[in-house]
Amino acid sequence: MNTEGPTSPEALAVMIRKSLGSPLQSGEMGVLMARTGVGKTACLTHIAIEHLFQGRKVLHACIGELPEKIKIWYEELMNHMAERPGDRERVLELRRSIGTSRFIMSFMRQTFSPQKLDEGLANLEAQVQFRPDLIVVDGIDFERASRDHVEALQRIAEDRRAAIWLSCRTHRHIDRANHNGIPYPCDQIDNLFQAILLLEPEPENIRITVLKHYDRYRPEAAPVSLDPHTFLLKEQKRGRLTA
Repeated sequence: MNTEGPTSPEALAVMIRKSLGSPLQSGEMGVLMARTGVGKTACLTHIAIEHLFQGRKVLHACIGELPEKIKIWYEELMNHMAERPGDRERVLELRRSIGTSRFIMSFMRQTFSPQKLDEGLANLEAQVQFRPDLIVVDGIDFERASRDHVEALQRIAEDRRAAIWLSCRTHRHIDRANHNGIPYPCDQIDNLFQAILLLEPEPENIRITVLKHYDRYRPEAAPVSLDPHTFLLKEQKRGRLTA
C-alpha cells in the first residue's frame, strides 16, 4: 500500500518493519553488522526511535562513546523525520516524552561486561521503575567477546523481558563466512541471534540485507535502502512511503 501525506507514528521510522516484517520480541536478540563508518550507530538509533514512536521504552547502552554524542544522533534523526509538515507534531510529542521513555548508559571499553549492564538495569528499575522494552548495545568488540559473553547478553534479554539489538564491526580484509553466509566475527555464534542484518555502502545508498531471520538464512525480502545522509528510508526522503 502506498501512502502520502501525514503518516502514523510507526510509519515515521520503519526500517525494521520494512526489513523483517516485525520487530524482535522480548527475549530475542539481533545484530547489525557493518564496516567502520557505514552507519551502525545511526541505524541502532533508528531502531530505538521505532520503538519510542510505538510507546515503548528504550535503554541505549554505548561503549566507548559519550552519551552526548548518542543524543546528537537522536536529535539528527528526529530532525530529518520532522521535515515533512504532517509529521512535525508527532516528532514534537516524542521530544516531550523522550526524557522518561529513553535512558542512555555509557561504559568504558575496558570495563563493559554483561554483568555491569545487568546491574545498571537493576538500578534503573529500583530507582525510577524503568523497565525497557528494547535494549540497544552499541560498541561491543565481537573479535574479543567470547561466546559466553554473548550468551550472557541473551540471558539478560530473557530475564529482563526485553529485545536486544547489538552492533558488530566487520572488516574489508577478512572475507571469512560460515556455511550459512554469516561473516566474521559472528560466523561462530549466529545461532544466538534471531535476526542478523548487514549494512553495505553503495554509491548513493546504504543497503540493508537480511542475513538471518529466525531459522531462515538470507530469506527473500524486498530490497531496503537508507539515505546515507539522513539514514531514513529512501522512500521517506522522497516524501513517499511504501508499506
